[in-house]
Amino acid sequence: MKIGKKIRAYSVGLGALSLAVGAASGQTINQSGGSGTTYTGIDEAQGSGNDLRPINFANIANNATDLIITLAVNPAGNLETGGSFNYIIGITSGNPTSGGDSTDTTAGNPYSRDIAFSSSFGGMQDFIGIFGAGASGANGSAAHPYTSYGFNDYIWTGSAWTVSDTVSSGEPISDQPSTSVPNEITLTVPLSDFGAGYALTPGTTFDFDIDSTGTSANTTAYGSLADPNLIQPGVAAGSGSPPFSNSYQFDETELDQYTITPTPEPGMLALMGLGGLGSLLAARIRGRK
Repeated sequence: MKIGKKIRAYSVGLGALSLAVGAASGQTINQSGGSGTTYTGIDEAQGSGNDLRPINFANIANNATDLIITLAVNPAGNLETGGSFNYIIGITSGNPTSGGDSTDTTAGNPYSRDIAFSSSFGGMQDFIGIFGAGASGANGSAAHPYTSYGFNDYIWTGSAWTVSDTVSSGEPISDQPSTSVPNEITLTVPLSDFGAGYALTPGTTFDFDIDSTGTSANTTAYGSLADPNLIQPGVAAGSGSPPFSNSYQFDETELDQYTITPTPEPGMLALMGLGGLGSLLAARIRGRK
């Protein structure tokens, strides 16, 4: 029985599973994977035609201590000059009884955006907020407001959100894969930031989505990584015309899923290497007898 459980646990983290329906009613997983998975978006959004609103893809990987998250907006988008937007990553165990934040409790997330996870997923339990950052001056002017993106991490205590870490700026945009059209940002987020909330440890599987949103409270989601549908029914992609509402409440019923791949610590790798060397020497000694 224990072996069967281990096989099932590891199989979740291998490959990508599309449109897998969860156990709870109204709960759908669009794409699943382990370290190095690229999650694809639909590359269109609502509210306006600004290319920073559509989420093109996200790649998520992990080592023993961190999540490494690369977020890409529309390829024509320029995160340095395109305008002011926030990107939020909501995380949950997916257990309907987990007691995470939902519209039944507060705004559904610590940024007070009109975005929440359905109660069928248990609400949000961990949260990563991504924001434009960087120095003022020639590369921090109105024409080039951001030279990097920072993030802050929150945990849900059962009744309120508590910030666990703030990184004022992440990897500089100039270091991103494309400097001519910088539509990607990469952030290294410590797993330890969530230890007091829904703990993210090797082998943990969590459900998540990444949304683009505005920079003020009560702003809706403009684009979603996990949901293949447009957020507001009846509103054309890129349209800010009625019936589009800037404060539309987006209660997510479709998420993506990630399994944190167990990664040996450097010291453990060294011990494994010594163990292998010892086995080789022992085998040679036996061969000489």
